[in-house]
Amino acid sequence: LLTQATADYRAFLERLRGFRVLDPACGSGNFLYLSLLTLKDLELRVAVEAEALGLEPGFPAIGPEAVLGIEVNPYAAELARVSVWIGHIQWARRNGYPPPADPVLRTLDTIECRDAVLADDGTPAAWPPAHAIVGNPPFLGDKAMRGTLGDDYTERLRGAYAGRVPGGADLVCFWFEKAREAIEAGRTERAGLV
Repeated sequence: LLTQATADYRAFLERLRGFRVLDPACGSGNFLYLSLLTLKDLELRVAVEAEALGLEPGFPAIGPEAVLGIEVNPYAAELARVSVWIGHIQWARRNGYPPPADPVLRTLDTIECRDAVLADDGTPAAWPPAHAIVGNPPFLGDKAMRGTLGDDYTERLRGAYAGRVPGGADLVCFWFEKAREAIEAGRTERAGLV
């Protein structure tokens, strides 16, 4: 019985440690920060429960690589990377674990600085696979899109999603379509966009 419990526990930990959350309009990283803390808290709770059952709890292994982001603004993308690292370090200190050693902050390539809905070649942008998609994509009404994003970009965006997103739709609808498409294609399991 203990052997089966150990196997089940290790399998669950492996699955949990491989779980990825994507915010395809991550801004300064608030949703990524909270997602990382939630995953780390769950991992710790599982370890505490495992120890209570007589299993080897293991050292927390979930880190900043568990969260993926896309952000078009370079400053915001860098801020998101720093926010995620700060969350990781604060969680470790709050829970009695040592923070990362030198360097304290390492490169976090899981947060990309690029357009989340339109690739440079005018096709829909690709999103990395993730178990869950979260976030608060930008709202920008049909009429405001041309003034804010320009005629050329607006036309290319609408053309790339013709037949999938109505021409007069709010900018946020393109994120909803990308999330729907990712679920349908099996590249994600769930989406929660505000």
